[in-house]
Amino acid sequence: MLLVGLLFAVVSAFLWPANTGDMNNFLIPWLNTILEQGQVRAFAHPFANYTPPYLYLLAAMSPLASVFPKVTVIKLLSLLGTAGLWVAACRLLRAADRPTEGALWLLLLPTIIANAAAMGQADAFWAAACLMTLASAIERRPFAMLVWFGVAIAFKAQAVFLAPFVGHYLFQQKVRLAFWPAPLLVYVLAMLPAALVGWPILDLLTVYLRQAQWNPVFISNAANPWSLIQYAAPQAGLAWLWIGDLAAIVAAFLLVSQFRRRPANDARWMLGLALLSALLIPYLLPKMHERFFYLADVLAFLVAWVTRDRQFMIVAVLVEGGSLAALTGLLLRQPLFPVAGSAMVGAAILLTLRQVARGRSQPQGGLDQSVTGAILSAT
Repeated sequence: MLLVGLLFAVVSAFLWPANTGDMNNFLIPWLNTILEQGQVRAFAHPFANYTPPYLYLLAAMSPLASVFPKVTVIKLLSLLGTAGLWVAACRLLRAADRPTEGALWLLLLPTIIANAAAMGQADAFWAAACLMTLASAIERRPFAMLVWFGVAIAFKAQAVFLAPFVGHYLFQQKVRLAFWPAPLLVYVLAMLPAALVGWPILDLLTVYLRQAQWNPVFISNAANPWSLIQYAAPQAGLAWLWIGDLAAIVAAFLLVSQFRRRPANDARWMLGLALLSALLIPYLLPKMHERFFYLADVLAFLVAWVTRDRQFMIVAVLVEGGSLAALTGLLLRQPLFPVAGSAMVGAAILLTLRQVARGRSQPQGGLDQSVTGAILSAT
C-alpha cells in the first residue's frame, strides 16, 4: 500500500503544474464567483453549467483559496473525489467478495491520475456513486441502488451510461414500482439548497439539456467512431447525429431485454454487464468528450480484478489504452489519436459482449440463441 501511495503522489506531483482550457474558462471563474459573492449568495443565480452538487463542494473548499492558488484548490477537490472513488471501489470489491487491494491499484490508472492531478475534473464523484450503485445491486438492495444512482445523476449526466444496467436490474428483480422514482427525488433534493437561495428551479431542472446544446459544431473527441466523423467530415456529420442517439437507445433496450433471464446473483456477471453498459452507450453517442469513458476505465479494471479472467484483462488494457489515446490526442492536438482509441474500445466491447453472453448461458448449459447471441456468432 505504501508503494502504491508513493507512486500516486509522485505522478500527481509531476502532473500538478498542468493547466487546461476547462480550468481557465470554467472552473476558476466559478471559484471566483463564489469568492466574490459568498459561499451561499453565489447560488442565488446560475453561474455555471454544472449542477449544484459539485459547486457545493467547490464552495466548501473555497476558503482554502486564501492559502493556496486557485488551481490547487480545484485540484485538491478532485483528489478528494478520487479518495471517494477509492472508498467506493473498496465497497464494491467487498460486495463482490474480492480483496480490496485492487481499489488501491485502481488509482494508478493513467486516466484516473490525470483526471484529478492534471485536469482538476469532477468525474471521480459521479463514478464513485455509480460504484456504490453496483455494490447495492450486488447486495440486492434495490432502493439503495436507486438512491446512489440518483446521486450519480445529480453530479453528472454521464451517469446515465449505467442506466441500461439499472433498467435490467429493475425488470429482472421485479423491483417495486414505488422505488423507481428514487433517482428523480434524489436529484430534486440535491438541487433544493440552490433553489432555496434563488437559483431558478426551471434552470436547475434543465441544466443537462443546455449542456447538450453547448458548442453546436462539436461532434466528438472521445474514443468512439464519431471522432472519425469529427476529423473527416465535421460539417456533414452534424446532420447525422441522430443516428448515434438512436443506436444508443436501441443498445440500451437490448441490454435490458436480452439479458433478463440471468439470475442477478452472480457478482462477476453483473459487473460485466455494467461494464458493457458503460462502454457501449458512450461509444455510440455523439457529443462525447475524451474523459467520458472514465467509468468504463474504472469498471474494466475492477472486472478484471474480480474475475481474474484473461479476456477481461485484455479488455481492461484496451479500454484504458483507448481512453489514454483520446486524452493524449486532446493534449497534443492530434485528432487521429481518438480515432485509434476508437478501434481499441470497439474491440473491448466485442470481447465484453462475448464474455457477458457466455456468462449468461452457463447456468442453462448452452449459449442462448438470442439476438445478441446471433450477433456474436456472426462476429
